[in-house]
Amino acid sequence: MKDKSAPIDLNEDEAEQFLTFKRLCAENGLVERPRELGAGDVQDGINDELTLFRYFKAGRLNLQRSLQQLQDAADFHEKQHVFRMYQGIRIKDFEDTRKLYPHWTGRRDKRGLPILMVDMAHYNPAALGHWRQTRDMPCCPDPMMESTEGPNMAQRVTVFHDSLTRFVLPLCTAMRDRQKPTTPISNAVYVVDASAVSVKQGWDLKDFAQEISSILITCYPETIERILVCNVPSYFSTIWSILKKWVDPITVAKVVVLKKADVYSTLETYINKEHIPEKFGGGFTFNNGMLPDLDNGIRQGLHWLTPTESLPPGPIKFTEDGDGKRMIVGTGTVDGKTPRNVKIATLEQETVQ
Repeated sequence: MKDKSAPIDLNEDEAEQFLTFKRLCAENGLVERPRELGAGDVQDGINDELTLFRYFKAGRLNLQRSLQQLQDAADFHEKQHVFRMYQGIRIKDFEDTRKLYPHWTGRRDKRGLPILMVDMAHYNPAALGHWRQTRDMPCCPDPMMESTEGPNMAQRVTVFHDSLTRFVLPLCTAMRDRQKPTTPISNAVYVVDASAVSVKQGWDLKDFAQEISSILITCYPETIERILVCNVPSYFSTIWSILKKWVDPITVAKVVVLKKADVYSTLETYINKEHIPEKFGGGFTFNNGMLPDLDNGIRQGLHWLTPTESLPPGPIKFTEDGDGKRMIVGTGTVDGKTPRNVKIATLEQETVQ
């Protein structure tokens, strides 16, 4: 049956349990507006109904487990001052983080899910050394303090992944040019270029894999639809046997390993050719760390307030006025002192109807 209060089709038993879960969340103060959110900021991707559903699904019908996971995520965000960081993180720090993690290409698959990519060639000694250095920095209580080195890696990676749940997924949900336009978009497709990975790199990445897996499990359950690891070398099974020990088993089950001969035919099953990277036989130019190159459907679904009609670097959020009109706003800081608050675009009315 379809529960009108649930974001996804559920059977009768699941719908009843989801209602119970929402009640438990409310009783435990987990749906209240976070104090550090800016005026007009929407709660999508933080503790809205779709976010609650992701935690409900991750708990595999164990409501107490789902509740504890949501509480742990809320506690982690508060301890790391993530909402304040989202407002004040230096754009340079955000963009440095983008290079390390799968990032949105600006394109979607055939179902309307965002496509995130990363090139494992970037995980070189210099990049991993930078990751370790920032990982070991103290927690920054306020990104605009003059004496601070800025946020540590736990804060940076949480702000970066919050941009997926707070901006990218709601934006893709608002688009109606997809197979099931009324079904909200709650997860993403990940494409990994593994053509340059080495066995030594696999050993070097185990700490990185363990830490990011822990943060994803706690704060971003059910945001991965599948992970397509492309152009794997012949020795990749050795590397994967090392890395998967440090990755959540649920995530491991979503990994599809593809040899070069199978890459294009598999990607084309899920993704239109113009959105498949050129390196894999498609028509899309991808560079690791690039800003989103929006597809035509998204470009046309927005009323642009900037002449470039493109997304700027740094974190981006949705705000909503009293009439329910949603605006896309660039946040963060350029100099570590002055919040940006750049109005980028609004959603076209017909897009969200």
